[in-house]
Amino acid sequence: RHTGSLTATWVEFAADAVEWIGPGGMPTLFRSSEKSSRAFCLTCGSTIGAVDDAPVVALLTGVFDKPNLKSLKPDTHSYKGSRPKWWHPEVSP
Repeated sequence: RHTGSLTATWVEFAADAVEWIGPGGMPTLFRSSEKSSRAFCLTCGSTIGAVDDAPVVALLTGVFDKPNLKSLKPDTHSYKGSRPKWWHPEVSP
């Protein structure tokens, strides 16, 4: 629901490894659950990812200048149980 897409890919970082260096600084946050907030661009409203209370920042791969980097390739699926039963995303080798 966060992205409006059936599939979203993100990469997780330790919060202390993320530095918000853009002109807007840290993104706007919306508290979405007891443990996490969604991050959005203050200027355009684009979704950036999630900032968890645990020391994790999850950034959508689309926010990177080079989203095709091998290091950003998904290697697991989350929330498979809540997918539509006809949707079968697979991780390719």
